[in-house]
Amino acid sequence: MRNPNQRLILTLGLGWIAFAGLGLGLRQLLASPRVTVVIDRSYCAPAQWQQRVGDRYADLYEQQQQRQITIDQVIYVSDLGQEVAATVPSPQEVQTLSTYGRPNPDQLQQATQANPDATVLSCGN
Repeated sequence: MRNPNQRLILTLGLGWIAFAGLGLGLRQLLASPRVTVVIDRSYCAPAQWQQRVGDRYADLYEQQQQRQITIDQVIYVSDLGQEVAATVPSPQEVQTLSTYGRPNPDQLQQATQANPDATVLSCGN
């Protein structure tokens, strides 16, 4: 027969393991959807940029702040290529991005193929 102290430690240990497992399981089950945002930086008039890109990104960012979604990454696409943002930018940072060049459908397609569920923000759509 085991020592009562050993049984108590075993029972407490198994209880904590079960508690931690349940917590991790619930966290995965209730996790907010992860979103990749692709931003087309081809030239756009400032008023259009604010309406079609800036405001839409601000809405996504607000949803993240309310824990409805998680912005996983932001990918900038231009005629020079793609760039993944080091951190999720604030709406103010997106609003003040410079736009340049022509739309590059190949770069945009490459970014969306790699991230099929991505949200694409562009002046053209």
